[in-house]
Formats: sequence, structure tokens, C-alpha cells
Amino acid sequence: MEFDKEFWVTVVFTFINVIVLYIILKKLLFKPVTKHMDDRSKKIQEALDLAEEAKRKVDEMKEEYDAKLRVAKEEGNQIIADYKKRADKEYEQAVVTAKKEAELIIEKAKVELEVEKEQLISEVKKQMSDLVLEASQKVLKENINTENNKKLISNFIDSQTI
Repeated sequence: MEFDKEFWVTVVFTFINVIVLYIILKKLLFKPVTKHMDDRSKKIQEALDLAEEAKRKVDEMKEEYDAKLRVAKEEGNQIIADYKKRADKEYEQAVVTAKKEAELIIEKAKVELEVEKEQLISEVKKQMSDLVLEASQKVLKENINTENNKKLISNFIDSQTI
């Protein structure tokens, strides 16, 4: 097998052409493309980092909001409970005051009724004594028999109106 000189020259020139083409492509194409790809990767990574940071901030803000909302609900419930206690206390005071006033009114009415009762009894006693006195005087004036005395007293009482 014999090697042809022309073959070797072609192989060497082809090899040199490939190396030169590689160097030219590396300088003109590979480096800019690689640089562009690296820049693009950096921008994408920066955008991803910014998005991750924004997501983290949103999560923090949501946690803060939830905590504030919980605190506000607890404060609202506490305020409602305080007002309810205060309203119950005022209601109880109003009921106690009303009961005391009602008891005082009832006691006053009882005292007034007792006074009126005493006055009526006193007046009835006075009128009865007057009636008995008048009846006695009439009986004594007409000293008749017992049956006439009873009729006389009955007639006298019937004629008197209380």
C-alpha cells in the first residue's frame, strides 16, 4: 500500500483548514455566542432570584397580614366581651335599682294603706259609738219593753247611712 503524496498534502491542508476554521469560529462565533449564552443565563438567574425574593417578601407580608388579622380579631372579640360584660353589669344594676324602687313603692303603699285602715277603723268606731250613744239615749227616753227597744235600735241603724 502506497501512500500518495497528494493524499498526504490534502490531509495536512484539510487538517490545517479545520484548525484554522476552528480558531476563526472560536474567535468570531463561539466566544460571542458563549458570552451571549452566559449573559442570558445570568439574566435568567437574576430574574429567578428576583422572583424568589418577591415571593419571599409576599409570603412575609401575608404572614404579617395574617398575624395582624388574628390580633385584630382577638381585640375585636375582647372588646365585644368587655362591652357585653359592661352591658350585663348595667342591666343587673338597673334590675336591682328597679327592684329596690318597687319595694319602696310597695312599702310606702302598705304604710299608706295601714294609715288609711287605722283612720277608717277609728272613724267607724267613732260613728259606732255615736250611734250607740244616740240609740241608748232614745232607748232611755222611751223606756219601753225589750222588743220595742230592739225595733227602735234597728230602725235607728237603718236610718243612719255610713
